[in-house]
Amino acid sequence: MQAGRFCWPEVLSVQVGDRIVSVGGQPVDGLTHSEVVAMLKNSYGNISLQVVADTNISAIASQVESLTSSSSLTASTDTHTESEGPRPRSITLEKGCEGLGFSIVGGFGSPHGDLPIYVKTVFSKGAAAVDGRLKRGDQILSVNGESLQAVTHEQAVTILKKQRGTVTLDVLS
Repeated sequence: MQAGRFCWPEVLSVQVGDRIVSVGGQPVDGLTHSEVVAMLKNSYGNISLQVVADTNISAIASQVESLTSSSSLTASTDTHTESEGPRPRSITLEKGCEGLGFSIVGGFGSPHGDLPIYVKTVFSKGAAAVDGRLKRGDQILSVNGESLQAVTHEQAVTILKKQRGTVTLDVLS
């Protein structure tokens, strides 16, 4: 193995644009690029990586549903500069009789591993459809200031269902 390079097993097919979800079982959601690079640099031997193919955020919900196992690789230190990813934004919805109007996928301890909460479907009726800004694949970071980081799918559903009136979502698109 060359110093400063990753040594990829032949069975691993990681492509430019793939998104690292966890390193050694530790979620990287909410960490900066530099923090994830530091995690990789400080890891030795075989490192278990969980990846989602393609950073096209609208495709992530589909990838999360089909993700069945993590891939492993052996890494040494490699540093390169990339632009930072998407920035969080707030979407304020008025929850009415039709509800918020979207479903979610992911969560801590999900069958696919510890994953962030993503919008799976935006229904044709409901606050999200009326507003028009929330999209399939958006990652929901918090709901009315209550973090969805490291919550189970069921906890996220409970948090969303208990909301009344004005609901502010912090999301990554």
